[in-house]
Amino acid sequence: MTIRLPHFPTAISLLICAVFFEGHVAQSQTTKANSPAPPEGVFFERDIAYREGHPRWVLNMIVPEKTSSRPRPAVVLVHGGGWSSGDQYKFTKMGFMLAEEGYVVMLPTYRLIKDAAFPACIEDFKNSARWLRANAEKYNIDTGKIGAYGNSAGGTIALTAAITNGNEEFEGDGSHQDQSSDVQAVVGSGTVGDMLHASHSKAAQSAYLNLAKGTNRSMSDSKAEKAMKAASPCSYISRDVPPLLLVHGTADTIVIINSTDEFVEEMEKVGADITYLRYEGAGHGVMGQKAKETTPAMLKFFKKHL
Repeated sequence: MTIRLPHFPTAISLLICAVFFEGHVAQSQTTKANSPAPPEGVFFERDIAYREGHPRWVLNMIVPEKTSSRPRPAVVLVHGGGWSSGDQYKFTKMGFMLAEEGYVVMLPTYRLIKDAAFPACIEDFKNSARWLRANAEKYNIDTGKIGAYGNSAGGTIALTAAITNGNEEFEGDGSHQDQSSDVQAVVGSGTVGDMLHASHSKAAQSAYLNLAKGTNRSMSDSKAEKAMKAASPCSYISRDVPPLLLVHGTADTIVIINSTDEFVEEMEKVGADITYLRYEGAGHGVMGQKAKETTPAMLKFFKKHL
């Protein structure tokens, strides 16, 4: 279902890509240094290792303090940053809001381009999801009701991870292999539909190429293109996917909307459960720009599917 809404803006290479993908929202980004205190009734647990051996294998947990007789649904918030920056503190404020709504919230981080090429970021997301299930009793989580949200690179990670539920190719060699990494519903904003789409800007193309190659700059173009295809949601068109809610702005100059439009069209053709909020004139920070509409839409979506 597509809803078209009216208008209501080398290391240096990786840094450029990160700034490009974050756009103007980077200035107000929540970090560990400026992370706010949790509101009353919300517990904030920081810097938990979900796997040993790398500084990026950490996450934060935000949990309602009020006890519940029933296991709670959980939402995983995946930060963006062009696969080159960001960490588990970025969506802290959103995590507080969701916890106040009764969700257990996990904010994981993952290996960046400088650490490892694709599919490391997907493997790490799935590892964190397995960790969450392994700790379900501790946090009183309903393991059959785990959703995810991400913006830009984070939204693309969450989307790709969800539509590859059960695909062992992306599980990696991480911890808690006895647990499922599946998610049951995903909200993504500013996501990439096809990394090989002709409409992408040079900066975006550079980011996707960096994701494919990582530190292996000698990788052939054909091998890099294969990796970019594997990293693209359009490679997994199927009706057998969790419910999806995608949000995008037509004036997004960071992730051009064309490939997302085409991804949604293909998913609709096969009968996937997908809702598309397409905002005329909105940019890459569409979730914040249209928060009066997008936040209620996200909460309604998670309430329905989780």
